Amino acid sequence: MLDSGQLERLLRLAQEGLYWKGDVEDLLVAIRDDGDLGQLARAGGPIISRFGRMRVELHAITDPRLCEYVDGLDETFAYHALLLNSALDLLAVSWRSERLREQQAKLGSTGRQGERLARITREIKELAGSGLAG
Repeated sequence: MLDSGQLERLLRLAQEGLYWKGDVEDLLVAIRDDGDLGQLARAGGPIISRFGRMRVELHAITDPRLCEYVDGLDETFAYHALLLNSALDLLAVSWRSERLREQQAKLGSTGRQGERLARITREIKELAGSGLAG
């Protein structure tokens, strides 16, 4: 039997990650569209920090049967934080060259890692609903 407390904590973190993913994508669109760097950094900083804290919280989940999910969430949380941080950095310097502006114009989605986060969250939710935890 899976540790139901750890599974519940894992599901909560996955769902929170999915929630923040939406905000990350909203900020990426605003960065792509040359939004105000100060406002976007104030909005993005707490999200980046939260993803970091969520990664720390993940490592308190020690049930070996959940390891694959913990690792997957850890990777996607790291990706989302790095993507947003890098996009903010790009906005700060994109005025320097056309090549940087081209990269900025590509922002807007979390791509395959966002899809991966949604898939992992679905799988954990199914696992939690299957009655294997106790």
